[in-house]
Amino acid sequence: MSIYDKKALWPNAEEVKNAREDLRLRLMHEELECALQFEAVNRLITDLRVDTESFRKLWVQPLLTAGATLEVALVCIAQSHFQPN
Repeated sequence: MSIYDKKALWPNAEEVKNAREDLRLRLMHEELECALQFEAVNRLITDLRVDTESFRKLWVQPLLTAGATLEVALVCIAQSHFQPN
């Protein structure tokens, strides 16, 4: 049986509605998580009493140079400050 013999399976209206709702919830969750990370980084900069350029040079850039993404670098920095070992 070839792929041309099979009927295309399209989602029904209920499946589309559920997929849209799942996507909307996932996007809301990601936006909230991003906002919380941004708030944590801002608080960290304030707590360290450094300007944003110094923060980038001293904290973020070394992690980026080591291969971390910006998102991973910021999460690591925030976790290290707010949850020290």
